[in-house]
Amino acid sequence: MADRYTLYFGPQHPGAPGNIGFRLVLEGERIVSAEVIPGFLHRGFEKMLENRKWENSFVLSYRFCVEDPDPFEIAYAEALEKIFRIEPPEKAKYFRMVQGEFSRIASHMFWVHFMAGSVGLRTPAYWALAAREEILKWFAWVSGHRVYHNISVPGGIRSDVPEGVRETTINLTYRVEDLVRDVEKALLNNRVFRARTRGIGVINGLKALELGATGPVVRAGGVRYDTRKAAPYANYSKVEFEIPVGEYGDAYDRAVVRFREVYESLKIIRQAIGEVRRGDAFRVKIPLTAPPGRGYARVEAARGEYTVHVISTGGRSPYRVRLKSPSMPLLTTVLDYIIKNEEVTIADFPVILASLDPCPPDIDR
Repeated sequence: MADRYTLYFGPQHPGAPGNIGFRLVLEGERIVSAEVIPGFLHRGFEKMLENRKWENSFVLSYRFCVEDPDPFEIAYAEALEKIFRIEPPEKAKYFRMVQGEFSRIASHMFWVHFMAGSVGLRTPAYWALAAREEILKWFAWVSGHRVYHNISVPGGIRSDVPEGVRETTINLTYRVEDLVRDVEKALLNNRVFRARTRGIGVINGLKALELGATGPVVRAGGVRYDTRKAAPYANYSKVEFEIPVGEYGDAYDRAVVRFREVYESLKIIRQAIGEVRRGDAFRVKIPLTAPPGRGYARVEAARGEYTVHVISTGGRSPYRVRLKSPSMPLLTTVLDYIIKNEEVTIADFPVILASLDPCPPDIDR
């Protein structure tokens, strides 16, 4: 123990993934253990949702993860629809898919910014933000908001789609695809990036799944699991797309899988937006008072599976709201496994963190 020492890493550190810290125990440059220190952004969303009326509680639902806000918004709307026993119009289901997939792409491009920055590659990082900006402009045009969008509400979508949404959206998908391909080449083909990520942070997909992980971390390890296929929601069962998987489960494979996911998301958007027509029914309004019941929804977000569980005892507010995010296992069980089974140095630690792509705010919920 005399050769070991403790180092506090984050939250005020450029290599930390946001509002979270770590208590690292090191032997020389090798990390022996990493204890997560959450709570820097605790917001109490579950209790705030329980103390608001049904008609205004869902405005909090999309604030759990600023990088990928829309999946929670969609999941909370679906959970409430099950309590109120309401089926949203087909148009709303398809447009929710467009909303969710654009959110995934924007999140993955934000991830590139952190991932490339962790190895000192600023050019692809800035190019990725340019691609993300095109999507934020689309969200601002559709909803009036750049970051939090408030598009999906219980019963459907808040308002009808703008005139020309189909043509504008399809054109955007091709523009974003061109930008993303440039980012992909600049990052994945860079020899520095390959050297810093190949063989780093290795975890098998089945093991990651056993440890509670979902999303790209599992798929990069070779497991073809995706909630959109395993438990389809909205109209994902009516569109065609593939589930990209990796081979080695290292930081490089996680990068490859995320880029491939972007192209699959663009395919989904083009199919879904073709079913959206201005003037068709877009929303069924919910009553002010809910019946007793349970609402449970699962959605596939950029980091994995989000779940929302809402209990109603009747009345004007939910009795209990429980939210489950994919970030906690990434920073606990998965990270512990990698450190115990691999020689992780202090230089590798920010790279591994970035490759896992956690969203610390959705831990402090």
